[in-house]
Amino acid sequence: VFNSTELKDIEYIRSYYYNMIEFTRFDSSVGKYVGFTEYGVKNAEYWNKDQGDLAAMRAEKERYCQRGIEIWYSNYLTKSVQPYVRIRSMMPLSSHHPAMLVCSIYDFYPKQI
Repeated sequence: VFNSTELKDIEYIRSYYYNMIEFTRFDSSVGKYVGFTEYGVKNAEYWNKDQGDLAAMRAEKERYCQRGIEIWYSNYLTKSVQPYVRIRSMMPLSSHHPAMLVCSIYDFYPKQI
């Protein structure tokens, strides 16, 4: 996670998922593993006891993020596109309403919003 090229403004997160549910995460802001499920809490407790692994994970922020941040920053954060909206009226296929308003937004990031 980053919003500038400064290392202090970067957050390194490594997440572990099972069945699309995040159960454990290493977060550089916290400096250790955090569990989100019963299984994840047990993993975090176990992994946080390994000081060598914690030191390696803390170093990942600088090793992994700092190396590529200039490329990522110039390719993603400095680019912008004006989004556009299209609104149109449609007849619903199986509804008692006479019309339905559909709003579509394009070239918008992040798409989930």
